[in-house]
Amino acid sequence: MKNTEKKLLTVGFLQPEATFTHLAAQEYFGNKATYLPLETHSICEALSKLTIDYGVLPIENLSEGTVGTTMDSVLENEDISVTGEIILPIHHHLLSKDPLTRITRIYSHQQALSQSQTHLNQLQQELGHKIELVHEASTARGAERASQDTEPGAAALATDIAAKKYGLKIVRENMEDKKDNATRFWILSKNKQMLKSGNDKTAFSFDVTNSPGALVSVLHLFSERGLSATMLQSRPSKLDHSEGIWEYTFFVEFLGHIDEKNLSEVFTILQNGNNPVCKRIRILGSYPRFPSQN
Repeated sequence: MKNTEKKLLTVGFLQPEATFTHLAAQEYFGNKATYLPLETHSICEALSKLTIDYGVLPIENLSEGTVGTTMDSVLENEDISVTGEIILPIHHHLLSKDPLTRITRIYSHQQALSQSQTHLNQLQQELGHKIELVHEASTARGAERASQDTEPGAAALATDIAAKKYGLKIVRENMEDKKDNATRFWILSKNKQMLKSGNDKTAFSFDVTNSPGALVSVLHLFSERGLSATMLQSRPSKLDHSEGIWEYTFFVEFLGHIDEKNLSEVFTILQNGNNPVCKRIRILGSYPRFPSQN
């Protein structure tokens, strides 16, 4: 009898376990995958070597902006592509082994603590005593510290999967001050296939000459064809800096698929050097737009 059991995908996500990136990976791939926590550069390198099938990395957060390390690593690995995206609402839950009234210190990442400052102040007033805020390398590490702390009153701001992993209870949900905060993640692979869904985005990276109006000139080619940009971000260029040290690579996303006439026309013009201000352009991927943006 033939073995019809399907092989699970291997998905790398930004370490450690039980963080928002881990949660985003699980939301996107579900039970079709096994999950491997890795550093950003290691994920892109593993994709290039085909030792993992997909990678999940954060690309931008509504409060903190774009993630430069993700952009740099994708740019450095020219054989990987963006094949999808997922947007995850950011909820910081208060986790502890103890009842809410006994909490005296909270472990978490600095961003999670700052994004929950108003609620934390209100909690101190409610409990009538000061709460110590302890910075950790990640929200997951905060949950781990709280689970290992042998003194009463330890808690963490972290995800619900961190509560399950470290044996903590959610004593108060949704401590974040902004209820519309969210992080967008890119789904990366070595697969260059870019299937059309009818509601797509296309991501590019490009370098321009260090001259007045160079960026505007490139963007004008897109705008005159009625293309709508959903992201524009610059990063220090990895080229030879022949025109000075302050050169930049630009990342831009447009609504639409590269197979559509307007987008493909602009890419052909820039790729063929018909527009001399663009020194390099690369399609990072065309992929389905996450439904919550519709």
